[in-house]
Amino acid sequence: MTLRPCSGRARLILAVAIVLSAVPAFAQAEAEWTPEERREQTRQERREEAQRQREEVREQREERREERRERWERWRREGRDGVHLRMLRDYYLSADATASEPIVVLGADATIDGRADNDVVVIGGTLRLGPRAVVSGDVVTVGGDAVIDPAATVRGKIDTAVVVWPNLDFGFGWPMWGWGEWWPFAAVSATVLRLSLVLIISLLLTVVTPAWIRSMGVRASSALSSGILGAIAELLFVPVLLAVVIGLTISIVGIPLLGAIPFALAIGALAWTGGFAAVAVCLGARLRGSSVATSSSLVADLLIGFVAITALTMIAHVISFGPGWLTPFGWMSRAGGIAVEYVAWTIGLGAVLSGRFVRSPSMPPMPATSTF
Repeated sequence: MTLRPCSGRARLILAVAIVLSAVPAFAQAEAEWTPEERREQTRQERREEAQRQREEVREQREERREERRERWERWRREGRDGVHLRMLRDYYLSADATASEPIVVLGADATIDGRADNDVVVIGGTLRLGPRAVVSGDVVTVGGDAVIDPAATVRGKIDTAVVVWPNLDFGFGWPMWGWGEWWPFAAVSATVLRLSLVLIISLLLTVVTPAWIRSMGVRASSALSSGILGAIAELLFVPVLLAVVIGLTISIVGIPLLGAIPFALAIGALAWTGGFAAVAVCLGARLRGSSVATSSSLVADLLIGFVAITALTMIAHVISFGPGWLTPFGWMSRAGGIAVEYVAWTIGLGAVLSGRFVRSPSMPPMPATSTF
């Protein structure tokens, strides 16, 4: 018997017949599943779905981690690697060394013989630039001398503010501790301690969160609106705090939250100090002929503005060591210093709150050579 090959139509009909005959077989096999097998199949499908969701969550977490890593690398490439900060310790940059971060020295001397690719700021000390020193940023000294070798290279600005203490007669030979002489000494010590603490916190906030300080400085440039908002907040602070404490005390649920009030007050004080730092930065930038939005050195602006705000207070304490006929001038200077500091703190508080309750003004593009 000779077999003839099937035509195309015959092969198609044969394939359809095989598929149709297999469907009842699969349906019958599924119908023959026991309840335990069905539950096991359902559990398996749920496990596979949960595994798939876990994989999606893991992938999303990896994407967010990679995004944060990219932002960090971009932050570093913009020249924000940190700062060389020295407090009460001398700083030395050797001739064969290079510092790409800003150099900030407080209460000590700085000697630069190498290359500094950013700003150099010295407050309360002497800055020395050797013949091979190269500073690509600005040079700022407050309360000390700047000894710059003629062969040194400074591509930025050179700002020096030397504090010259007045020559006062301390009592015409009277004993130092007679007739309440201890009180001016204690007052000036407390003021120096307070201002030093504020300056240190302001410097840390400016270095760690430069974008936040810059944005608040832009809002603080509107001194009238920020001052009014800050004054309203100061008037309402005590009544609102008492109302919150009484409300939490009366409410049984709110009693455990009373322990969080000191923590919230500490966070608020830190934010308020940041507002004061923003006011000092804004004032320092204006004194340097720039603006806080386009300033190339927030640290230098902070130091200059801080000295301008607190200068009258320190002068008043210096006058208090003088003879008795200077007492009226000392009281007037002290009142003026308190008023200046109060205005600065009030505007800073308004700048902090305006970022929360008021639409922030649009900022111009950041300068390409921004330090922070």
